[in-house]
Amino acid sequence: MLGLFRPIVLNDPPALDGDRPARLPHAQGEELQRHALAALGAAATPSGKIDYARLRSSAEWTCAVEAARALQHVPLAELVGRSARLAFWINVFNALVLHAIVALEIRRSVHEVPLFFTRVSYRVGGFRLSLDDIEHGLLRSNRRRHFPPFRALGRLDPRGALALDHVDSRIHFALNCGAQSCPPVGVYRAQAIDQQLDLAARNFINQTVALDSTGRITCSKIFRWYRADFASAGGVVPFLLRYLDEGPVRAALAAAPPRLRWTSYQWAGRPRGPAPPAAERARGSLPPSHHALGSALRHPVQPRVRSLHLSHGVRDLPPDGHDVPQRVSPHPHGIHG
Repeated sequence: MLGLFRPIVLNDPPALDGDRPARLPHAQGEELQRHALAALGAAATPSGKIDYARLRSSAEWTCAVEAARALQHVPLAELVGRSARLAFWINVFNALVLHAIVALEIRRSVHEVPLFFTRVSYRVGGFRLSLDDIEHGLLRSNRRRHFPPFRALGRLDPRGALALDHVDSRIHFALNCGAQSCPPVGVYRAQAIDQQLDLAARNFINQTVALDSTGRITCSKIFRWYRADFASAGGVVPFLLRYLDEGPVRAALAAAPPRLRWTSYQWAGRPRGPAPPAAERARGSLPPSHHALGSALRHPVQPRVRSLHLSHGVRDLPPDGHDVPQRVSPHPHGIHG
């Protein structure tokens, strides 16, 4: 019974100190996520599924695991500034989810592992941090979770010093919890973080907010669960209007006080359909270098062969953050824990 509450630390043992040249923390987070996504992409079959045996034996996955182990030596005192912290913790969160799906051999849903979000963890710079700690304690400035409705970090917890000063509600469209309804994942960069988060938000909203047959506007439950996080943008409706493209949905939302209907959240990791057309990707209409990790939970296709569906998106943002795509078309993210 006690084993149900035992932390699952995925980056033990630590890398040998001095194995890697010293770099800024946010650069290490980018490297970790880049290796993880490269391994995921290289293990894709022609049908878009993932060959897990090939993934685990690949050089890129070995590099990803080594990069995760190196997080134990990250100098968190040098993780300074909002942009660097946002990029670092988003990349670490998404890499940790993928690491857990692969290492724990999750087949359909992350809920196969009891208390997944409170137990699955990395050691980072001397602290053990679970997925809940990273999302709710650090990225959401230690706001209360939807369930259980408590803060992830205690008042005297030293990890609180790592938290963002305020919540950037766009993080909900960058974090991937391994569910079908989650957004694609990418490599987020400190120098381009605002452009990337804007793309992720616009992408998500224009693909998931719609009119139903009765004329009501339908939205992801993310906007219900985390309604308070959108207060700084004036609330959910002003936030939606900021990112919605011109069209019937935007017109209906702007015309009168809306009656929002919340769509169900799909936790099973099933495919979300084919990748966008090449022409759409070439226009830069999706966020940076994304894979649909939400559909990355495998299911057997023949005895002893497991696979996962992978939806490719997107081109990467250039290192200097220029040439940022201006239009998008998205996916959502989920309640964690």
